[in-house]
Amino acid sequence: MSVFSSPIRNNAWVGPVTVLSVVLGGLLALSLKEQDRFRREQLPTTRIPILAAKYADLRDTVADQTKQIADLRANLAKYQQAAADESKSAKLLSADLQKANVLSGLVALTGPGVIITLRDSEKKRPNPAEFSPEEYQELLKAYLIHDQDIQAVLNELRAAGAEAIAVNNQRVTATTAVRCNGPTVLVNNIPTNPPVRITAIGDSDTLLNGLKMPGGVQEAYTLTGDPMMFSVEKVKNQTIPAFTGATPLRYAKPASEDKAKQAQTEAEKATKEAPAAP
Repeated sequence: MSVFSSPIRNNAWVGPVTVLSVVLGGLLALSLKEQDRFRREQLPTTRIPILAAKYADLRDTVADQTKQIADLRANLAKYQQAAADESKSAKLLSADLQKANVLSGLVALTGPGVIITLRDSEKKRPNPAEFSPEEYQELLKAYLIHDQDIQAVLNELRAAGAEAIAVNNQRVTATTAVRCNGPTVLVNNIPTNPPVRITAIGDSDTLLNGLKMPGGVQEAYTLTGDPMMFSVEKVKNQTIPAFTGATPLRYAKPASEDKAKQAQTEAEKATKEAPAAP
């Protein structure tokens, strides 16, 4: 009798072969199903060009909208000027409105002031073997410009009487936020990378002295060992652009006359009761 027709032989290999065939078929089916899913969902590497294209489109859209806002504000200024020409009261109203626009940062301004530049240090980094990982990471922070460095300059400029400030051509307003977002700093939610150029309009000498006073902003960079991270210069004339972002008010609204007077009275009282500076 042939071994292939023997019942014993058949029982010995038919079962395992059948099981293996079923398993192999299942694996092939699962592989085809996964490949089809990958094609439908697209792998991250194939999505990168798509995301880059969408980012470019979004950036162009933001640029177009920024230009539209600037054009609309220019037209609004023309209409306000035309209305002011009609009567004396309208002229007074237009002057007050123009002043409000200036103070809110909605108008480009020209005047003397200073230009501050903040740069990441180009000095050779210390040997990490000499420090613990935590100490080394803290040490590296001193070689880079962070959001707190920009904020410190803005605070000093305001204290010195700056009338208009911009960070890399982003106008600083009452609602401007300077915050860290990973490797970049956001100003008005716009990424800002070093070198950071901060322009300010005001009395040049007063602004310069405020930045260079003992224990001030400039001295802090001298102590880090790389004074080239901070530089400041006086300018006779410069133009700071207007704020081009949105200015929505979701919660604040004008107070009634009675509430405004009450708040003013309380503010004057608090000022009188405040302790004198040492």
